[in-house]
Amino acid sequence: MQNDWLDIGDFCIPLALKWRTLIYDWSPALLKFYLNAFQMTLPDQSNLVRWGKSTEKTCYICGKAVGTAKHLLVGCKVLLDSGQYSRRHDRVLEVIREVVSLSVARAQKGITTNERSVGFVREGTRAKKSNVKPYSILKAALDWTIMMDTYEKQYKIPEDICASASRPDIFLFSRILKRVVMIELTVPWETNIPKDNTIKVNKYYELTNELTRNRFVVDLYVVEVGARGITAKSLYNLLKDLGLSRTHINAFL
Repeated sequence: MQNDWLDIGDFCIPLALKWRTLIYDWSPALLKFYLNAFQMTLPDQSNLVRWGKSTEKTCYICGKAVGTAKHLLVGCKVLLDSGQYSRRHDRVLEVIREVVSLSVARAQKGITTNERSVGFVREGTRAKKSNVKPYSILKAALDWTIMMDTYEKQYKIPEDICASASRPDIFLFSRILKRVVMIELTVPWETNIPKDNTIKVNKYYELTNELTRNRFVVDLYVVEVGARGITAKSLYNLLKDLGLSRTHINAFL
């Protein structure tokens, strides 16, 4: 676990297991899995052999690779081909979509702002709390539209915006503002987060350029949630730019 953090500490949000979370939010089975996953002590085939409880270390699903936790969570071809990894990805994506929908609803009501106020306090008096809402990339507009790409259902970018076959996981656009927000989610093994982030950024380089040539302002967010549950700082940055307060972000993560 410590070696993992040496590799991913700069990219991920540190573990913050609070007593309230452990007591009220997590089942004993979930907590057991979470802790064992990071200690590399899950009862996978490789560990069962190491503990003397089995003589077969091959993955019991594909029957080819060594059955480690990493293989089972992100590397088994049978699970990949059957759509299990994609469905897990889509469940995480749906949660992110709910946050995006909330931010869009606020933008459509015109309550977001990109203004930051600077207040001056007279000597001997207390500062008053500002009513200025958190900054959000979603400026006030009534035509924000959300499109989401999943294993079960795909979309196509409207041709008047961009003639492209690319499909980021979430494609959010406003024709009035000429603005596009693209969100691409990856659920990798945590130590692969930096590499996968670079791959996904490069994947949408051409689409970003094409949208820019069409005079759209483009924001691309490549975010990661690790297969063992650790969230990358990229997700925090997305939530912050969507206008969530620090309290709401911490509750979400």
